[in-house]
Amino acid sequence: MDPVTDPEASNLLAVLLLAVLQGVAEFLPISSSGHLVLGRSFLGLKEVGLAFDVALHVGTLVAVLVAYRVDVIALLRGLLRREWRLPIWLAVASIPAALLGICADDLFEQASANVRVAGWGLLGTACLLALGERGRRRHGQPSDEGVAVVPPLWMALVIGVAQAAALVPGVSRSGSTIAAGLMLGLAGTQAARLSFLMSLIAVGGAALLKLPDAMELGFGSVSNSGMLLGVVVSGLVGLLSLRMLLLFLTRHSLFPFVMYTGCMGLWILLVSKLGE
Repeated sequence: MDPVTDPEASNLLAVLLLAVLQGVAEFLPISSSGHLVLGRSFLGLKEVGLAFDVALHVGTLVAVLVAYRVDVIALLRGLLRREWRLPIWLAVASIPAALLGICADDLFEQASANVRVAGWGLLGTACLLALGERGRRRHGQPSDEGVAVVPPLWMALVIGVAQAAALVPGVSRSGSTIAAGLMLGLAGTQAARLSFLMSLIAVGGAALLKLPDAMELGFGSVSNSGMLLGVVVSGLVGLLSLRMLLLFLTRHSLFPFVMYTGCMGLWILLVSKLGE
């Protein structure tokens, strides 16, 4: 059968494309949630929904564990030695998103399928990234030597609020948290390190909470083997894009991401308006 007309082959191709999209967009500050909404709509996989997203996020979560394995091991050893500073910082930073997610979970679930919301979210991401770049220029580029230093707890709350904003589709979690860190005077690599360590709690916790519903709903027209391949691809691509972002932050400004998310948001809103 022609791969183009074979539903199973077409679904597998769509899964792989979305897995690549998730791997790239999860770590680059361009919003994976917004791009998955657009990708599912464009590729005709709207029905896969929650279970599909959870699975792809597990792939990129593994990428974080691999990239920051030294930090994760040190964090676990610190817990055994009762060294609480970084664990407490990460826990405090996770509170705003956890509270907002619990209180408005249904609202965000409905918004996750709304293309127009994703458009506005991308515009919000552009604004946050612009503010982050402005903050970096105002504070200067701090040395990366203190990348492992744990900032004050009040910064955890501020960056945590930025992370909570990323519950809105189109608002980049990595973009909002890194931008908040830059506005507070952190070095780019330090802000990124804290952002991705925070993601272990935020994304991992959300995946665990949604796992029962996701297992009940299943993957729709996507086979289990196809979904497993998608998880692997999202993890591998995610690891590559994470390393690219860390390298980018040491050499360049966030302006290209500001332009991309701003233009993408405007384009989505325009197309959705014309399609009414």
